[in-house]
Amino acid sequence: MTPSEQISGALLNRLTQFGRLYLLDTVTSTNDYAFSLADRNEPAVVVARNQTRGRGRFRRRWFATEESLTFSLLLLPEAESPWLAGLTQYAGLALCKAIEVVAGIKPQMRWPNDILFQGKKLAGILCESRNVRHRRAVVIGIGVNVNQQQFPEELAEAGSLRQAAGQKFDRLQLLEAFLTELFAIIEKLKRGDVGQLLALVKDRSAVLHRRVEIRGFLRRHVGTVIDIDAEGRIVLRTDSGRLIVLNAGQVTQLR
Repeated sequence: MTPSEQISGALLNRLTQFGRLYLLDTVTSTNDYAFSLADRNEPAVVVARNQTRGRGRFRRRWFATEESLTFSLLLLPEAESPWLAGLTQYAGLALCKAIEVVAGIKPQMRWPNDILFQGKKLAGILCESRNVRHRRAVVIGIGVNVNQQQFPEELAEAGSLRQAAGQKFDRLQLLEAFLTELFAIIEKLKRGDVGQLLALVKDRSAVLHRRVEIRGFLRRHVGTVIDIDAEGRIVLRTDSGRLIVLNAGQVTQLR
């Protein structure tokens, strides 16, 4: 965090309940750093002021400044953990709820991993899984535009919480709110309360019942999103009338 920020001991203590906390100046990638901690066999939260090789989906470079909240959460789930299905969308739901609690605005999720408010992209999520020493490690990487007041011209879609709500925010308070919401969601998923959570995901969706273009690695689909399932896949009715289920792609909303 920036030198001028005062971090209370109480807040730090609350954050450590979610895993060992690492507050770093500069890393190549918070996701990669989190994976490097997996052999310690404990959850971890990695927060960095700067990333030199931060990435989003399709290995696109993730833009961030010291006014961003950039962090990764390392989880070490059991081999068979059904709640991992759809983790990106449930992390998105947790982030939307946290932003609403902290900033008083109600963002939406653009499938599969962007957080929007009034058409501006506030945050991105990158969930990754690796096998580390014969066990599964899962990392949720998140970048949130918190206190920026302007962005490079080439990032015309980007927006920040400060621009949306008209004030600055404590980034670690937002982190605490996210972790609180996410772990509450994980507990509900473990209990099998998928229906209620899926309804909340659909309520936050920026693409459900919208006509979209979805570009994958090899194909392009145009149609209307008619459903989202518990594993984070969307059901698309193409313009030709076919129903297809997609679990990845780049979405553009069409008029």
